[in-house]
Amino acid sequence: MILVAAVLIPLLVNVFYQFSPKIIPALSVSFDLTPVSFTLTAFLLSIGVFGLRLFDLIPIARHTVLEHIPEMVFVVDAHDRVLDANSVAQKVLGKSLDEIIGKDPLEVFREWPQLINRFLTANETHEEIQISGDPPRTLELTVSALYNQFKQLEGRVIVAHDVTEHKWLENDLKYANEVLSNQLDEINKLRADLEEQAIRDPLTNAYNRRYLAEFLDNEIARAERENTPVSVVVMDVDNFKQFNDIYGHKCGDVVLQGITNFLNEHSRRGDVICRYGGEEFVILMPHVSLEVGFERAEMWRQDFSESVIDYEGMKLSATFSAGVATFPQHGATGDAILQAADHALYKSKDAGKNRVMVYGH
Repeated sequence: MILVAAVLIPLLVNVFYQFSPKIIPALSVSFDLTPVSFTLTAFLLSIGVFGLRLFDLIPIARHTVLEHIPEMVFVVDAHDRVLDANSVAQKVLGKSLDEIIGKDPLEVFREWPQLINRFLTANETHEEIQISGDPPRTLELTVSALYNQFKQLEGRVIVAHDVTEHKWLENDLKYANEVLSNQLDEINKLRADLEEQAIRDPLTNAYNRRYLAEFLDNEIARAERENTPVSVVVMDVDNFKQFNDIYGHKCGDVVLQGITNFLNEHSRRGDVICRYGGEEFVILMPHVSLEVGFERAEMWRQDFSESVIDYEGMKLSATFSAGVATFPQHGATGDAILQAADHALYKSKDAGKNRVMVYGH
């Protein structure tokens, strides 16, 4: 505003001197005030140039914007000649400004072919590039095109930010996350294994008595809501003590494992096989009526009696006795059904073994 005023004042004074006698004779002056107005113009120009430090604006802007940017900054003209580079760029390249300005990029960036490939083939881009070295570095590269008022390309500004340490940290964090994720998966697997071991018999891998109590109560409650039956078979290996006495406890273990494998192969997926204790097993059959439960238990008994168990080259055979009870006919709780089936088992034992009996029959 001060510079504009300095230009307009002599112009306006001279116009007034030239035209005032013709327009308003009474205001005519005998001498020209225009030279005098130049004094005021000189004063205003002094204020504008020296008082407001007009000559310092461009150097300050260049120094502040270019030299204090922490990234590498290069300016390339439309003919791919390097016009400028800030101090960060000079330090990274190991070259002075005189070795950079006016030079061909192929010469300036001889050790950075990846950078040359990017800004010589694209007017604008934003991507990460790998720079070879020891160690290799990662640069976040931004190329911005500069156009004049006629939309003609005048040059490009290349800003390169060294993000190597950031990438190292990012890779370390990614690796740490992968390690933590793997450890978490391993912990979850171990927890699942421990939970499974807590409800499994270690010898036969059948469910144990603890799981039986919980599962049976849940099934009875659901069967009561849905008005469906639940059958329970309690079975006991006949003359099991003879296997231990004649062949040893290892043979007894093999027999128990053999009957567990047999039941797993011949039962439904929804059935639950539990080792109740010693040589006694319980099979829970949801949605199975008393008649069907008895038929299945009888089929198991017959098939198992005809099968053989391999033990150290010997072919052993075994039988079992079983008792069957069903909810809700034989009780309203899980314990009541188990007691009823167990009572039927003892009736099978007393009747000569190797047979299946239904509670109350």
